[in-house]
Amino acid sequence: MRIANMSLLAALILFAPGCLIVDHEEPGCYGDGCTTTIGNFGFWWSFELQDGSLSDSCAVADVARIDVRVYDDWGDLEYVVLDRPCNDLGLDLLDFYTGYYDLQLTGRCPLGRITHEGWYEVYVGPGPNELGVLSLDYLGPCL
Repeated sequence: MRIANMSLLAALILFAPGCLIVDHEEPGCYGDGCTTTIGNFGFWWSFELQDGSLSDSCAVADVARIDVRVYDDWGDLEYVVLDRPCNDLGLDLLDFYTGYYDLQLTGRCPLGRITHEGWYEVYVGPGPNELGVLSLDYLGPCL
């Protein structure tokens, strides 16, 4: 009786539908995610002033807080951080799949009004990616 049950179990295992995808380039990786690599990107910000010059000083630009939004290739919001202190001067974003993203930065004055904004198309490759200094355009005074 036990031998019959073992034979039935072995037959079910051998003829069960489904498959296992094994990536031979990345041992220990199973499934479609094996070809997906992860990247990070970092940047600093600066601000266009009313006279058209640039400054990396939050105080000179009258910017107190920064909002950061990252949209994927389809326009879906992938990452958001609101109300980040401007004096951090920059940001490192971690664990993004490689590919293209749209990055939106907005600067808010101490009264909460948006005075600066910038949109950037970003390609995130595997590993660290440094974007350098991203300048936000001047939109108007805090008033």
